[in-house]
Amino acid sequence: MPLRVTARAAVHPTEDPAKVRAAVANLFPSTAIEVGPTEVVARGTDLTRLAELVRDHQIPDSARGQMLNGLRTSADTSKWSEGAAKRFARFPLGKQAAFVGKPHFGAPETALGNIDVLVEADDEEAVLRAIYAAAPDTTVAPALAAVPRELRPVE
Repeated sequence: MPLRVTARAAVHPTEDPAKVRAAVANLFPSTAIEVGPTEVVARGTDLTRLAELVRDHQIPDSARGQMLNGLRTSADTSKWSEGAAKRFARFPLGKQAAFVGKPHFGAPETALGNIDVLVEADDEEAVLRAIYAAAPDTTVAPALAAVPRELRPVE
């Protein structure tokens, strides 16, 4: 199975669902977005726009750190998706920052909540590769920057 990306944001009674949808779409424009009365859910297969924003805002190391913080291996992610993934990463992005097109990782819980992102795949290396592709390691040679540390050649 390919990479699966799910972004969820609660729509609170004081929020305009169209604005919550816009916030999610600013970070994940190539996804299918469903707007419900209490939640906006985006489903896609890549982190392309998020990667562009990480690069434009020059935050790859902090972004990668936050994404890797949420890295887990599990047999059950059923709350989020229909399938069971072997490896996934779950991390929050600031909803208000997303509304103005900025990625804000490690957002503290706010009254209106965050955008909760789940990146999952059946192939254990696929999630790691997606994280490093979205937020390359600036502490190594450019040729190795998008290669997960665990998969780099031993020197």
